[in-house]
Amino acid sequence: MQINVTTDYAIRIILYLAIQNKVTISKDIAMAMGPTRYVFKITNKLLPAGIIQRILGAKGCFILGKRIKEIYMYEIFKVIEATVKINRYLKGDNYCKCFEIKNCSLRKFYCRLQSSLERC
Repeated sequence: MQINVTTDYAIRIILYLAIQNKVTISKDIAMAMGPTRYVFKITNKLLPAGIIQRILGAKGCFILGKRIKEIYMYEIFKVIEATVKINRYLKGDNYCKCFEIKNCSLRKFYCRLQSSLERC
């Protein structure tokens, strides 16, 4: 699995807010991370998940919605990525090249790997 650029920026924004450890103006985030429009696109995805909070004001400010130790990578992946399944075997459409869905050892391996990712 390779995370997309948007997810990478989301992680960086979260880390930036954690380092700042205070209410941070969106302009400052954009100067550190990239174009303002891109930062707003990402922050708008993180808001409903409670990962960050918007502080109302003229300049548009943000702060972490949780302590950094309570934010898990998988949580960020679920918010930003189109899918967080590591392989097509796990998408729920019973896809299996060996046509042994219940007994496929490769599928079982991917299930264990996916479970491990989701627990971390």
